Parts: sequence; structure tokens; C-alpha cells
Amino acid sequence: MPVQNGARFDFIVVGGGTAGNIVACRLAENPTATILVVEAGIGDSEVNEEIRTPGLAMGIRGSQYDWGYKTTMVKRDDYERIEKPNTRGKALGGSSSLNYFSWVPGSKGTFDMWEEYGGKEWTWDPLVPYLRKSVTYHDDAGLYPPELKKIGSGGPIPIAHADLLPEMKGFRELLIKAWKSTGQPVTENIFDGEMHGLVHSVNTIYKGRRSGSFLAVSNKPNITILPEVHSKKLIIDDADRTAKGVTVITGSGQELSFYATREVIVSQGVFESPKLLMLSGIGPAPELAKHNIPVIVDSRHVGQHLLDHPGVPFALRLKDSFSMDNHVLRKGQLQNQTLAAYSKGHAGPMGSPFLELIGFPRIDKYLEKSPEYRKAKAANGGRDPFCPYGQPHFELDFIPLFGSAFQWHFPHPNKGSYMTIMVDLVRPVSEGGEVTLNSADPLQQANINLNYFNDDLDIIAIREGIRFTYDVLKNGEGFKDIIEDEYPWEMPLDDDEAMKRTVLDRSQTSFHPCGTARLSKNIQQGVVDPNLKVHGIKNLRVIDASVFPVIPDCRIQNSVYMVAEKGADAIKRDHGDLYR
Repeated sequence: MPVQNGARFDFIVVGGGTAGNIVACRLAENPTATILVVEAGIGDSEVNEEIRTPGLAMGIRGSQYDWGYKTTMVKRDDYERIEKPNTRGKALGGSSSLNYFSWVPGSKGTFDMWEEYGGKEWTWDPLVPYLRKSVTYHDDAGLYPPELKKIGSGGPIPIAHADLLPEMKGFRELLIKAWKSTGQPVTENIFDGEMHGLVHSVNTIYKGRRSGSFLAVSNKPNITILPEVHSKKLIIDDADRTAKGVTVITGSGQELSFYATREVIVSQGVFESPKLLMLSGIGPAPELAKHNIPVIVDSRHVGQHLLDHPGVPFALRLKDSFSMDNHVLRKGQLQNQTLAAYSKGHAGPMGSPFLELIGFPRIDKYLEKSPEYRKAKAANGGRDPFCPYGQPHFELDFIPLFGSAFQWHFPHPNKGSYMTIMVDLVRPVSEGGEVTLNSADPLQQANINLNYFNDDLDIIAIREGIRFTYDVLKNGEGFKDIIEDEYPWEMPLDDDEAMKRTVLDRSQTSFHPCGTARLSKNIQQGVVDPNLKVHGIKNLRVIDASVFPVIPDCRIQNSVYMVAEKGADAIKRDHGDLYR
């Protein structure tokens, strides 16, 4: 709906993404509170078939709903690589409208590391209720342990286990058999702080439809959503350093300003939130000076500590009946049946994430073969430098088709059956990257450097993770019998130097960036305090993945919702007259 220039609201949420919509939803629980959500992308995600259809998820990468950031992946003295697009959601719902669905909470050991930055309240035990608050878990067929209902009830986002598609039965059974034969556990519970083994995935899909955070702001009369506007800068009173509102730019180039009588909440995501802070005079003084931006708060951590999970995807060609390529990716009878089933009742493969099984292994025996690893372990007091508290080393995704979103370096095969495996290093030790300004133009993308493999130990870990995964698939019982070939060429598993080059060449983002406005006890340590208030500015918070001080050891969607819920509670505590 149109919003008049100069309009006032109790709260303004800048960014209608995964976190921002949850914050708005919770603030709207008092019907007298007024909330404005400004969003750069489209505002009708709830009725958009491309977004709501799970089977189309990989196809909308690089679309109008994707920011498509140009990103430096690796920048070493001996190697540099820049890629595009680095996908982030540009639509109401943010990346919850484009992501690949998995709902994983992470490990207690990793969240307990947040205490250094946010105190006891930011550790596993107090965070568990927030990890579960946004969702409602459904097991309509009663296939899973009843106690899993604890992972979510009463939240606005419906979640469920991936449908066990009959078309994937052979693939699924052989993968489980191979995994077990190598001595790895199979589990259904990764929700109590320990994640080990192969698990059936829980997803933000229910009854064949994507569940994004856009559902949380649907039909809320006291939430005004203004889509397709870009934030220009925050309105800050220089005299008392108080956030007053935000100025946005419409598609026609018109500038509009809106005012918050209580608070402004920045929820633009890991790349856009620090950019907006810097454009508004909050950031490292030398960086702002480069672009002639007056400094309001010299906050040196803004845009720093960019964290992500580096991963290496690879593909294997399978016997024809064990893949979904012909059901989904290629025209023909099988695809026609798939589309008809979805059109009739949102059933079948198009309502699926295709990722039914996820592995969370530790690979200590593989890592111990490396003298560099053994040296790093000794220097760490004999503790694993990656996962000292028993966390998994990797997330392994097993997808029974050629996943174009993970294999963009290679041509899409026009025949044959394939699987894609993504080997994600979930506890990298390399120093974080950064987000810096390209210019003072708010419509220009920021510079993004993920800084992968600043430490060679991460290369060694992924090398060994690939070797472990090959051992499961090509040497484990059952699955090895359906592998026909590698694509596009064989992995050089027996050559350490060739594997190093393979990791550098083929690595990519797992789409889990975070950390650029991190949680902290003071401005010397980070950007926001334990209540997510920006150090040095009144009435301003950042609530999104930017605030993560330590990257979770899994996909971060669940953690983003958690931060949103905890941040919303912090706001409500500070406005007791509205939220008693």
C-alpha cells in the first residue's frame, strides 16, 4: 500500500527478510502498535508460485528475486577468485524465500562459544526456546518420534520432514545402507545440542509449499509493508545520536522519509545491514572517510568478521532409476507426470526439497593423517582446532539430481542420471572476510570478500571431507553398485596438491554468511550489545545474521529466526507500556 512521505510509525523495520518479518510479527502482537516494514524486493511472496514451489528453488537463483552479489571467494597471495551470483533473497521473506529449506538448530558447543560476546543469555540453554519459537512442526503421517513435536509449536512458520518420495526410495535406502556400513550412526534427533550422523531432513516446507517468513506478516492490519524501495540512509539526530527513521529510494528515483517514534530496526541481512550503517555514518572512520561520509560513530567492527561455510560440490552419474533428473529437469513423460501431480494438489517431487538425508560426520581419523592438522591440534592443547566440543566437522547434502545451484561451473548434462553432493565445512578456522563500501551511492553493491582459505587448514579439512564422502559412497555397501561415473571428471583423491587446487577452484559459498555487525559486550569488541542495540546510537538495533559472533555449525536459517525472536523480546521489554 502507498505510504505518505513523512509518515510516522511506532517502529520501522528496515528489511522484510527472514529476521525482519518475525520482529514485525512479534511487535504487532499489540494491535495498537504501528509497524512499517520497508523491503527492496517484491511484496507478494506468499502468492508467488516461483517462490512457493519447492521444486523451483534452484531455478530462481540469479532471478529477479536474487540480489546476485559479485563476491570475492578466495583472496590469497597465490590464488584469487571472484564469482557471481552469490545468492541472497530480494523479496519479502528475504533468503527464506529462496533458500534450500533445511531446519537445523546447531550444536550446544558452538552456541556456548557465544558467551564470550553476549554473556550467559546467549548460550545454548537459554537460546533453545527461541530456536523453537517461530515454527510449528507437523508429522501428519506419524512417521517420526513423537518427542520431535518439541522443536516447534504455535509459531507462524510450518515445518515438516521431507516427504519420503517413492521415486527416491532406492536412492534413500542404499545411501542409508552405505552410511551404516562405514560405522557412522543414523539418528532422528539433532535438536538437543548434539548433531552426529545421518538424519532425515526437516524443512520449511509443508504440504508442498515453501514456508517463508512472509507468512509471519500476512494479514496483520497494524503492519504496513512498503516493497520495492531501497534504503538510502538512516535518519539520525546528530545532537543526541538518536535514530529517528529512514530515507528510501523508490523505483522511480523519488526519495521518501519515514519516522519511528520508538525504534528503528535494521534487518537487511549480512551484506546490506553493514552497508546501511556505514552510509549513515556508523562504521570504521577510515572506511567512511574514503567516501566523504561524516562519522557519527567510529565503530570499527562494522562490516568486519564476515563468516561463511566454504563447501565443495561434486557430482556422480548413477544408474537411471536412482535419480530425479528426468522427473524434474528434462521434458518428457516423467516431467509431465511430476507437473500434473503438483498442479493437482501440490504433491510429488515438485513439492519436495530433494534433500531427504543430511550427514553430520566427524572425520577425526581422516584429519589425523595430516601432519599440519596434528601440529595445529597440538598447538590447541591437544584439542581439535575445528570442533573442540564434539561438533560435527561437516554437513553433507545428498541430492539425487544435478543441482545447478551448486554446480554452476560445469555444463548441465542433457541426459543421464546424477546426484550432487555438497561437502560443507561447518567450523572453518580461517579469519573472517569483510564488507566495505564501493561508493556512497546506496544503489551500488558493497565490496564482499569471503576470504575463504586464509588458513590452509581449511583446505586440508575439505580435502579429507571429500575423501570421507567418497569412501561412504564408493566403498560403502550397496550405493557403490549404482555409481556409473564421475562428472565432469574424476576427483584426484590420491594427490594432495591436485586436491588443494580442486578445493580452491571448485569451492563455493554454502549460502550461510553472517557476522558483519557482531554481538558484543562493548564497541571495542563488536557492533551491537546483548540486546542488539547499536553501540553509540539510541533507538537503533540490528537484528539479523549480521549479529552472529560465531557461525553455527550447520545451515543458519533456524539461528536467524532465533535471533529475531530474542531481539523482538528485547524490544518489548524496553517498551513495557505497549507490551505488558
